[in-house]
Parts: sequence; C-alpha cells; structure tokens
Amino acid sequence: MKNTILHWTSVLLASTALMLSACSSDEDTNDGPTVSPVFPDLATLTIPAGETSCEVTFTPNMDWTASIPTDAETARWFKISDGTMEDYSISGKASSTPVTLYVTTIDQETFDETPVCEVSLTMGGQTEVIARITRGNAAREFSLFASDYDTNEDDFIIPYVFSQSAMTKYTGTETSFPYENAPEGTVEMKWPTRVGEFMYMFKAQGNFEWLISTPEWINATSTAIEGENANQITLTGKFTEENIDGAVGVIDFYDASIDKNEDPGNNAHNKYCISMPAFRDIVRSRDLGATFTFNGDGYYVDTNGTVITDQKCTMEVSSTKGIQFIVITPDGYGGYYANGINWVTVTPTTEWNDAEGAFQSKSYTIDVQAYAGSRSATILALPPTVAAKIDMNGDLENQLLDTSGSFDLKEEYKPYIFASIEQKTASQSEGFSLSYTEDFMSNYYIEQGYFNLEDLTDADPNTDPDVAENAGYIEMGAKLYRLTYGNESMSQGSLSLLLSGEYSNYMSNPFGNEWLMFMDMGDGTCMISMSGYSGYGDAGAKGDKGNLIFYNGQDIVAVVVCVRNY
Repeated sequence: MKNTILHWTSVLLASTALMLSACSSDEDTNDGPTVSPVFPDLATLTIPAGETSCEVTFTPNMDWTASIPTDAETARWFKISDGTMEDYSISGKASSTPVTLYVTTIDQETFDETPVCEVSLTMGGQTEVIARITRGNAAREFSLFASDYDTNEDDFIIPYVFSQSAMTKYTGTETSFPYENAPEGTVEMKWPTRVGEFMYMFKAQGNFEWLISTPEWINATSTAIEGENANQITLTGKFTEENIDGAVGVIDFYDASIDKNEDPGNNAHNKYCISMPAFRDIVRSRDLGATFTFNGDGYYVDTNGTVITDQKCTMEVSSTKGIQFIVITPDGYGGYYANGINWVTVTPTTEWNDAEGAFQSKSYTIDVQAYAGSRSATILALPPTVAAKIDMNGDLENQLLDTSGSFDLKEEYKPYIFASIEQKTASQSEGFSLSYTEDFMSNYYIEQGYFNLEDLTDADPNTDPDVAENAGYIEMGAKLYRLTYGNESMSQGSLSLLLSGEYSNYMSNPFGNEWLMFMDMGDGTCMISMSGYSGYGDAGAKGDKGNLIFYNGQDIVAVVVCVRNY
C-alpha cells in the first residue's frame, strides 16, 4: 500500500511538471517576455531644389538610434536632426507614438550632382535602412539682353539701355558660319561713332557662376552692373585675315564648375550667335570730313589760325592693306578736275607691316606746294577693292568723273570723299571791289527800286539764302555781291558800276545763261545786263537768277548774284 501511494505521488509530480512546461515558451525569461524590433518599410524621399530638409517618421517599439553615413561625400551634403540639434546620429526611447526626424542639407544649389543619403535605424541590436533621400537639382537660369542703339546715329544710347526681351539661344552644334549664312537671331556687331572698333553691349543674368567662351576674333569683358544682379558684357571684334570678309561666331556662357567641353545639360551651356561685318573696304579716321587749311607758303594752319612751320600736317587713317589716296580739284562749274593734280601729296609716315594685323592705323602726312592765290582740293580715300579697279596712271577723269555731263564725281565714289584741302593767300581778293557812284541819279534809282547792289561778303548765311548758297566761295577768299534789277531800263545796262581789282576772266553760271551779260568798259567801270545783247539770246524772265564769277588765274576772287526782279 505504501508503495502504491509513492507511485501515485511520483506520477502527480511528474504531471504537474509537464503541465508547467507546456504553458511556457522559448522566449520566456526570468524578467518577462522578449520584444522583437519592428522596422518601418523603406521610404524613398526627395529634398526638392530650393528646400533644405525632409521628414523621416517611424514608431520605435524599442530604444533606438537613427544615423546617416559619415563618409566625406555624404557628410558634405547631409545631417540628421531631431528639430533641436544636428548631427550624424540621433538616439531615443521606445515610443507608442510616431517619432519624426529631419534629414537636412546645406543651403547651396546644385545643378548637376544628385547626392543620396540613407537613414539607418538600429533597435535591439539590429539595423535596417528605413529611408533613402535624394537631393534634387536646381534649374540653371541664364538670359542675355542686347543693348539698344540710336537708330538715327547708329550709336549707343547713353546710359546703356537694354532690350526687355531676352535673346534667342543658339541650340546647334556648329561653332562658326560664313558671314552670309548667319543663323536667325544672330546679333551683328556695330562700329559706334564713339569708339574705334566693332563692338556690342549686352546684359547677362544667371543664377550660377559662369565663364564666357568666344572665337579667337571676339574679345569679351564682363563688369557688374551696380544695383542689379547682372553683368554688362562688352564684345569687341578683332581684325584678322580669317574674318576680313565678315564672320559669324558662337559665344557660350557656361557653368564655371564644368569642363567647357562637356555638357551635363540643365543649361550648363548658353550659346548665342554674333557676327562681325566685313572690314576689307572700311576706311576710318577721326579726321573724316575734316578741312585742312594751308597758307600761301604751303604751311598748315590749325583750327586756331596758328601757322605750323615746324612740323607737317598729319592725319590718322585706319584701313586694310592697299588703301589709295586720289586728289581732285573743283573746276568752278560744279564738277572736278582729276588729271595732273600734283600740288597735294599724301604720304604714309610708316610702311605697312603684316605682323601688325589685318587692319592697321597709320599716320599720313599732307604736303601742299606754295601758291600765290587761293585753291581747293578734295581727297578721296579708296579702300583696296575699289582702288584695284582704278588705273592710277591712266585717265582719272574718265574713270572717276561723269565726263558725259557735269564732270561731277561719280556716285559710286562719293562715299570715299575723305577730307578737303583749302589753300589761300590772305590778301588774294582784297583789291577787288564792285560798287556804284553815289550821285543823284544812282540814289534816285535806288529809291525807286530800280536797282540795288549789296556786299554780302560778311553777311549771315543763317538769314540770307544767297549767302548760304555761296558760302563756299567766301570760304575760299572770294567776295560776294548781290545785284538786283527792278526795272527794264536798268537791266539793259543803263547804269555803270565801278570795278577795281585784278581779274583774268569771268564766267556766267549756270553756263549758257545768255540773258546775263557783263562788259568791262576798261575805264574802271563795267555794265551788267540782265536782258542779253539786243537781238541776241534769251531776254530772260522775272525771277531769273544767275551768278557772275570772276577769276584771277584759277582763283575765284568775286561772285555777283544777279537777280532779275521785273
């Protein structure tokens, strides 16, 4: 019986032990159940361009540490923050509510790089990546604005005014074009009157640091525009044999952080087409249109009236190789002489040097022979292709002048009129005079309006059209008179005029003006008829006007404007 009781006692204890064993698990510890870390799904996030952080949210069921890599590339761009402090790792306690951290990036635009940062979460000895963050690219922005010009003078508007519309960018791959094939949108350089070369002004605006790439024949400079987030770009053209007949080049405003031969996109390159006109036939000078004055001894007289005896008269001319100077002189009839004009010579002070470039500025001397009187000349500066068409040893008048008519310079050569020469002896016309006897009869005629003789030599050309029209003769040293007849009896020469001074011949202008006649009586008097000789020629009509021009050799000493007012 005792053994039976012991047996059942053993069985009962064993059963109890088995039951206790069946209610426990492998995770039981003396401190309670073990908890496993629960990680969130991987989040793919972006920090957009212009922003500096993004949120990473998770609910940690265990004490945790969130971290990002500390390698140089990641550390350059990113940190992690709990909203209070920034570091490369942040720790915290288990929480039943979401925890939000911030991945921050530096406030610096990136245009080509896309840095990536991974956020790792460590809980319960395990680590998983819970977020992958990409920093977004910023868009490069660049605009170029051309300057406006004064359309009347083809010169800058000062201060500089720039167009409100940005120029069209060139998107092709070519870097240069023949001048005649300039793409649409090409801006052509100008040669403003205020400067000495082809150029153009632009305004550039961009949100990145840029450099300028240009063809060899374009020079570019950049200066900040005060008060604007912009730069003033000055492009100037270099004169080379390659662009002597014009050229089109591409300028490129490219990101300074890239190799200019690479193109990562995103407006890293901003290209525009610029052209420079041909300059083979351009002649430029600060003296263009000037009048050079010489005295009777052949010395230059400056603009202050000072006679320069210790140095030659010089002028600066810029051109390509092969410029030629031709001197022509007025013929007194509205035309010119061109053959045998050797009293004016133009000589370069230094010879052309090919090493100095395709377009050079040279100094030229002007020499004028001594002359007892007054004369004038016109200098033509012919560019090389025009000069090549002229036989300098041939008949210049047939080549340059309208020999079938007025002997005026042919229209195609008028653009090359460079400067004028005036030579005069101060006393040349002092001895010539035309007047009338102030007696009773003359005074009566004047009172009745039958005639009037005026000395206009010193009259104002701004108020008298006859003076304005004949100002050139006055500048040459001639005297100017106006004789008006208001009655037919006067027109037939019934009044003798007093004439003194030397003259060798005279002419009526316009030529063939047969109603206007002059007679020198040989006794210091003369008669001027405005009806022609009796029975000869055109008797004229009221309102007719003509000139009598008096010469002493080739010098014009007096002009009489004759007005038929009856």
